[in-house]
Parts: sequence; C-alpha cells; structure tokens
Amino acid sequence: MTGIVITVIITIYAALLAYYCILEKRKKFWPATILKVILSAYAAGVCVYSAILLDNFIYYIFALGLVFAVPADFFLQYIKSDLTKYRIGISFFGAMHICLIISFFLANPIPTLYEFIIFVVFIAILLIFQIKGKWKMGKEKTQLTVYTVFVVFMAAKAISTYIAAPSLFTLALALGGLLFFLSDLFLGIWAYSTERFVYLALNRIIYFAGQLSLAFYLFLMVVG
Repeated sequence: MTGIVITVIITIYAALLAYYCILEKRKKFWPATILKVILSAYAAGVCVYSAILLDNFIYYIFALGLVFAVPADFFLQYIKSDLTKYRIGISFFGAMHICLIISFFLANPIPTLYEFIIFVVFIAILLIFQIKGKWKMGKEKTQLTVYTVFVVFMAAKAISTYIAAPSLFTLALALGGLLFFLSDLFLGIWAYSTERFVYLALNRIIYFAGQLSLAFYLFLMVVG
C-alpha cells in the first residue's frame, strides 16, 4: 500500500512538472507561473502533512522551509522582468535554506569533515562555471552570493547527514540537497551566461525533483 501511495504522489507530480515545462517552452507566463506555484505547494503540502504526523518541532522548522519555497517560486518567475520581485524571491529562498539549516543543526549540531569537504568542492564548482561562463550578474550579485552560500551549506549538511546515518529517508534528504545545488547551477548558466532553453528546463526538472525529495525526507519517516 505504501508503495502505491508513493507511486501516485510521484506520478501526479511528474505529470504536472512535464506540463509546466511545456508551458515554459511556449512562454505562457501566467499559466506556467500558476502551475509552478501548484508544484511548489504540492511538495510543501507533503512535507507539512508529514511534519504534523511526526509532531517534532525540528521537523516543523524543516517543513516551514518548504513553505517559504512557495512564494519564492512565484517571485522568481520575474527573474528576467522585475528585479525587485526577483530579489524578493531570492529572500524567500534564503529563508527556506535558513530553516533547513537550522533543522539540521538542531538534529546534528556538531559539524563534520564531510560537510567541509562537500562545501569547498561545491563552491569550487560554482566558481569554475562562473569564471568559464563569464556570468554577468547585475545589481543582485551580493544578494545572490549570500544566497549561494546558504544553498551550498544546506546541500553539504544534507549529504553529510546521509553519510553519518544512512537510511532511505536520509538518502532522500541528500538527494534533495544535491539536486538543489545542481538546479541553481543550471539556473545560473541560463540567467547569466546563455539563455538556451535546455538549461532552464534542466533547472526546473532538477529543482522540483529536489523539492519533492526534501519533502520525502519526512514523508518516508511517516510511512517507513
């Protein structure tokens, strides 16, 4: 029964994601924006539902992070058209990652060597792409730099959590952290180096796969 529930959740999510990518390709701004918010709320709903059942304040903080992603996804649609709204989106995403990082520290307050190594490697990868691709970041450069540190730190913490305590749900957490990092990398390539749609599509697919993976970190605890 559990397998059927998971399959249904993933299938519906994948179908919505596929249609969303089609709308983005056709440049249907409002239909795409509405569906994007629905996708984000879908993952957040799975996470909040799981947190309520687990009834632990650490998981409530984690779920709050995914709730912040909902308005963030709305405002980030304005990445090319409205700098103010785009910055608001970055701020919401920053709040999201802060919540995730806080929940990680509450669960595992002692940093590990793995976290440091992963953090350094991911930062190096980003710098290589920025230099090689000659990314042209505008006035939002400082805010993006701070946000990027949060993303990389969250990913490092998520992956190291799995290394320290391997399980199906920490694997979902690690996968979510990795996919978030990769999605931001592709978004940066698309937004600041080349506007080829393939990079935007990769960003969307990887990002939402990562978002559901993060939600499954709690959901798999509930059904496991």
